[in-house]
Amino acid sequence: MSTLVIRCSSLGDVVLAGAVTGALAPVLFLTKAAWAPVAARLPGVERVLVLGRDAVPPVDRVVDLQGDLRGRWLSLGHGASVSHVQRADLRRRLRVWFKVGAPPAKVVARYAQAAGVPVAPAPWIHVEGPRDATLLLPGAAWATKRWPAASFIALGRALPGPILVLGGPEDEVLVGQIAEGIGPGAEAIAEAGFDATLAALGRGRLAIGGDTGLLHLCAAAGIPVLGLFGPTTSADGFWCHAGAVVELDLPCRPCSRHGSPRCPMGDHHCMEALTPALVLDRLRGAPWAG
Repeated sequence: MSTLVIRCSSLGDVVLAGAVTGALAPVLFLTKAAWAPVAARLPGVERVLVLGRDAVPPVDRVVDLQGDLRGRWLSLGHGASVSHVQRADLRRRLRVWFKVGAPPAKVVARYAQAAGVPVAPAPWIHVEGPRDATLLLPGAAWATKRWPAASFIALGRALPGPILVLGGPEDEVLVGQIAEGIGPGAEAIAEAGFDATLAALGRGRLAIGGDTGLLHLCAAAGIPVLGLFGPTTSADGFWCHAGAVVELDLPCRPCSRHGSPRCPMGDHHCMEALTPALVLDRLRGAPWAG
């Protein structure tokens, strides 16, 4: 019984689909070209179909993990049973606008409900390597999710090496600046793709970064992770991992569902006040810190 899984974007959402794809095998995974190399690594995925390029062959079932109008449109016309993920947009908007309401269910739980299978524990992506390096992830699609570069540099100097600073092509200057600031024990990796990044995950003994797809990818590869949360919170559904978090209890949080170009309060206190010392203290208290 073949299953078409639809999850077009973004990176973190595609990664979290690994919680259900193994139980749905064999899976054809429909996504954007940018995320195809990651989707191909998910358990049970037999073939990745690129949105707008590849035709969908006959399937027995469609599991729409997109859940929006695009996902419902892409679910049509396959002559198969269809199930859709339940989105939590209204609940998340109420928490952003009025700071009321219970947090939504975890994304992986909603994926599992749509798929009719249990949530599989991570790792969902298997990588090999010596697990000898700390991974720092300073980039983010939204500026308010970024921890200051100076804080990453100070943290990197306080951690044992080697240190790999990872990001996408848009982060090349940032990761280079941070690696240079940390010193000779740090290496910058910024690429348009995932070959070097996936290879770097095999070296990861720990990953530290904001609420981004790359941190989800590290967690999916079985790397202990420490999430730095600012405009979003760890309670709002997308933090689905066993790792630790650092976040401040501020009345303005969450101020966004996904992040934003600038802080609505004008001070970015939610990230600026996450000091390297606070992060180091949280690391010492993490259950996997040893």
